[in-house]
Amino acid sequence: MSWPPKYLTPVPADAFGMRGEVAIEFVENYGIITKDSIAGNRGSPLILRDWQKELIRHIYAEADGGYRHLRNLILIPRKNGKSALASTLAIFDLLYGPEGGEVYSIAAEKEQARIVFADAKKILEAHPDLNTLVNLYRDAIEVPSTGSIYRVLSAESYSKEGLNASSVFADEVAAMQTREIWDVMSLSMASRGNKAHMVGITTAGLRQDITGQDSIAYTLRNYGVKVAAGEIDDPSFFMAAWEASQEADHRKPETWAEANPGFGDLNAESDFVSAVRTTPEAEF
Repeated sequence: MSWPPKYLTPVPADAFGMRGEVAIEFVENYGIITKDSIAGNRGSPLILRDWQKELIRHIYAEADGGYRHLRNLILIPRKNGKSALASTLAIFDLLYGPEGGEVYSIAAEKEQARIVFADAKKILEAHPDLNTLVNLYRDAIEVPSTGSIYRVLSAESYSKEGLNASSVFADEVAAMQTREIWDVMSLSMASRGNKAHMVGITTAGLRQDITGQDSIAYTLRNYGVKVAAGEIDDPSFFMAAWEASQEADHRKPETWAEANPGFGDLNAESDFVSAVRTTPEAEF
């Protein structure tokens, strides 16, 4: 089964509202596959799987007229459709978020952040009814009618002072060399209260960053495990983490299926056969 993942922080049933359903409808109407893959050809519609719909409902859970979860961590292996989903949700937040909204794609390197942003531009270019609502630039997408803007940023967080983010999509959090940009962008949402949220999507990575401290992804993952277990009560934090059991044999298909919600669907078993290796001890 693809849902629930191994670790899932609790969300009460009454938190699932219309925002999540509208986001699902938007993705189903406008999402496209941006690269040829086992999931389909480039330009074909993005067909949401049931586990993806559940994930969207959880990310967009509501509380007090805004987001229940101000910070979200999605821990999922490669080739499970994370970039296509993140890019479509970023557009949704840009168009359906607050007037004067500021949506950002961030990553350890600007070229990595451009992946989600570039996919978002492809989606807008593929749909004339959306394209007429925006102005497209090299590193920005503007909605003139609302003053909202979507930008791509790199990890030089010292230059991000003064931002007022309404949505932040962080790609490959595990590759961030320090936690600085995550913290800066998180603080940039403060004035918007629960009208802003941050969504980090990442594969597993190194336990320590270049400072020798626990990496931001590893720290968030461990925090999420405690929230999922009920050891910490933090309704503002959400995590869905697909992982195989520690004792599982990484060479077996059942292990690949356990850790990959898109196994045999969004990704092929042959991808894993050719990539079988011993997992480095430093990875979580």
